[in-house]
Amino acid sequence: MTELIWPVINLTGISPTLNSMFDRLQTAEATPLFNYTSNYGISALRDVISTAGSGTVTNTQGFYLVSTTASANASAILDTAERGKLFPGNSFEIGISVRMPTAPVGTQKATWGYFDGTNGAYFGQDATGVFIAVLNNGVETAKVYQSSWNIDRLNGTGPSKLSLDTKTGMMYQIRYGYEYGILEFRIVFINNLNFQQIVVCHRQTLGTSAVLLSDPNQIIRARVENGTSGGAFSINVRGRYCAILGPTVPTNRITSEARLNMTVGAGTFVPTISFRRKAIFPDGSNRNNSVNVQIHSFDILASNDLRWQLRYGSTLTGASFGNISDTPSSETCCQSDVSATGISTTTGIKLMSGFAKGGQHAAQQSFPVDTILNGTSPVTLALASLSGNATCQVIFRVHEDW
Repeated sequence: MTELIWPVINLTGISPTLNSMFDRLQTAEATPLFNYTSNYGISALRDVISTAGSGTVTNTQGFYLVSTTASANASAILDTAERGKLFPGNSFEIGISVRMPTAPVGTQKATWGYFDGTNGAYFGQDATGVFIAVLNNGVETAKVYQSSWNIDRLNGTGPSKLSLDTKTGMMYQIRYGYEYGILEFRIVFINNLNFQQIVVCHRQTLGTSAVLLSDPNQIIRARVENGTSGGAFSINVRGRYCAILGPTVPTNRITSEARLNMTVGAGTFVPTISFRRKAIFPDGSNRNNSVNVQIHSFDILASNDLRWQLRYGSTLTGASFGNISDTPSSETCCQSDVSATGISTTTGIKLMSGFAKGGQHAAQQSFPVDTILNGTSPVTLALASLSGNATCQVIFRVHEDW
């Protein structure tokens, strides 16, 4: 008797590359790296602002207004404190919500996307029109205007039948796979049926053995500039995010510094150990330091009871940042200071504070707030004795995401 074998029902229209080889569909859930809302104003822990001339960045109505006044040669930049990260074998996606109330004229220009002025990819608009661009080692290796986009020119005649108007607020997305692959530029529309529709407008590859981005670990940036012809110009920026497409197993390292036999007096906080990021890393390169650095933990042994504070961006007196002890400079993106004699608690931000009991080991191993060090602003562990002089032994650690 012949066994009856029921026909196998296959999904159609699914790429063979999505087959796990065991009749299971491969999927990639988005794993957020960071997600910044615009609802709560400007924060030094989340936002990095740079301006020139009459440029300003404000947030008083639930969105960032990145703008210039009429004065010529003005610019304003809004950056995320945290950087994205490439996990080889996984693509990543960034998004930024932007609205441009008035189109640029003359030498005015706006750019927004995933870049730091040396490497990255971004959307932009100038007096000629909307464009996408790729920046590698300080050189704009590609700049493609909307009329030449290779997937959907978003002029009403493309596959989506949709038209782009930057005066309407939209989410702009960029996806990146690997160094020799492609950059995919996408825009989220509200279509005629009132559905959110993601439209791929352009895919950019260099088509040679050249690398797209020498450093794919970038910030999300929005920039306006008015150039030599000047004029008031602005864009509105709302949410910003970066996500990995698929699960991740991050690589990282812990960097430690110690300060021993330190005398801490009563009342006034004194700095013990400070860390800051190097401006350039790897050493000897010309690349901006693109490693995310976070506070990890600390240990205190003290003869007397203490108060402690973790402070970020506070002004130090007598600091001399240099190589971290017992650590090759090539193996850390940070510098440390153990020589500062004073700290201004009226500058910077107090991240956390607490007590350490004399004669016992005090430690802080868990930080519920993931503060990212940016630029070369220092993070400092400061101590003050509750009574009399205290002899202290301190170890402070940071987490480097590489």
